[in-house]
Amino acid sequence: MYNVMIVDDEPVIKKGLQCFIAWGTLQCEVICEASNGIEAVEMLGLYDIDIIVTDIRMPGMDGLALSDYVHQNFPQIKVIILTAFADFSYAQTAIQYEVVDFVVKTNPTEKIPGAIIKATRLLEKEKEQQQKLRQLESKINDNLSEISEKFLKEAAHGLISDAASLFSRSRELGLQLENYFGVYLEVEDTLGPPPTDEYHRFLASIRQFLALAFEDRPTYIMAMEKNTLLAIVSIGDSNAAVSTQALLTICNEILAMAENFRQYHLNIGISLMHRDVQTLSMAYREAKEALQGSFYSDNYVAVYMPHSNQTLTPGAPPHHTAERIAEYLQQGQTDLAIDQLERLLESYRNIKEPIENVKVACLLMGSYCFRLLSTSHPFAPELDESQSTVYKQIQESKSIQRLADILKRLIRSCSRAVAFNDKQPNYIVIECQKYIKEHYNQSLNLQIIADHIHINSSYLSRLYKKVTSESIIDAINKYRIEMAKKLLRNPASKVFEVAEAVGIETPAYFTHVFSKYTGMSPKEYKQNYSQTELG
Repeated sequence: MYNVMIVDDEPVIKKGLQCFIAWGTLQCEVICEASNGIEAVEMLGLYDIDIIVTDIRMPGMDGLALSDYVHQNFPQIKVIILTAFADFSYAQTAIQYEVVDFVVKTNPTEKIPGAIIKATRLLEKEKEQQQKLRQLESKINDNLSEISEKFLKEAAHGLISDAASLFSRSRELGLQLENYFGVYLEVEDTLGPPPTDEYHRFLASIRQFLALAFEDRPTYIMAMEKNTLLAIVSIGDSNAAVSTQALLTICNEILAMAENFRQYHLNIGISLMHRDVQTLSMAYREAKEALQGSFYSDNYVAVYMPHSNQTLTPGAPPHHTAERIAEYLQQGQTDLAIDQLERLLESYRNIKEPIENVKVACLLMGSYCFRLLSTSHPFAPELDESQSTVYKQIQESKSIQRLADILKRLIRSCSRAVAFNDKQPNYIVIECQKYIKEHYNQSLNLQIIADHIHINSSYLSRLYKKVTSESIIDAINKYRIEMAKKLLRNPASKVFEVAEAVGIETPAYFTHVFSKYTGMSPKEYKQNYSQTELG
């Protein structure tokens, strides 16, 4: 069935068109009507319209202006214009708006069925063309994806080593391999081998999540050995420290997501940054080696550290230290956590480890601290500095002592936050509701509120739903509508002004939200309120 909107300022014409045309036999349904172009534009924000039947002359916005608007913003909608004889030559100018047909208004019921059939045939033809195009694009993309994955796997395994072949093939396939990292993911099933279908679904979910996590960056994901995936991620920034920071943040989000699958643990290894396809096999080896320092530890992300000519003291690898720091913080042993940090940095100082290696290790330890808070202790009300601020300070540090001061401050701040964890969840809900009431007229969403309260957005969403039985989006919208109702009681208020005043910039969307929560449009509410006052 195709959805039809009728637009005419004459109620008799609108009723006649609805009653005297067999819409059902035309595979159509009239789902809304409007008295002029302005109302029609508002309806387009609320309904999924396929065909518009509109008069050419109406107050406010006429049929030609409406056709122009539809042509510019909803080109898939077919427009049929009702016109009088005197308007016919004038109406022909609407051809540029791709109007389907003109129907003489003196006897529309005889002519409209033919115009509707013409419109539905065009819609069906376009639908078939779009479906064929999607199928063709999907087939091409699938084939290209398979060829690209095969090439990347061969390059990663070193089966293609000739530089000329590597560069020419990557150019032919349109691969973007500049300033990239190898991200190696290994899955451990903790309850024994799972059913094959379930395990494949989990790997497919991880693969899909990786694509979403890295959607703003050129990324290529492929299955490698059993239980493993390799993602080649081009960060774009040539600064290795900045790029490593961004990658650590994303990888910690991936680990947090994987925790929802209780049967599996996900471990991630990250290579150094590589400049072009020629060193892809090296990136793969580095990412794999990053995991070898701590075999199947409980959900962690490890960064590859170049081998030094000298050997660090026992227990010094940074991911070991980071894990112990997190354990001590959970146990409330702040001094022991700081002692672990000082031992590692002292070993780096003694062998004069390259500063970039030290910074990468510090970024890793920082990520463990923030990850501890976001997953185990989501409230974190006393943290003085954000994750991005701490990472930036680490990158800009000019001495190892400065790095030690930054991480000690972070460890102490994390320790206070962990100790604060006995606060009741209602405290978070109250803070959330308070922020909504104070900022409802501004840009507002779940992430903004979570950032203000300093907790993980997913945790906040679940907690708020559990305590209040409604979503945060519902809470925001309900409060905005309550404020809007107060403003609409002013006879001089205009709907678009009220929409902006409660933080909703689009009048059509405001009407949709208002109708959803009140059962009537803003205009109807004003009319009903005025009648109530008069009564």
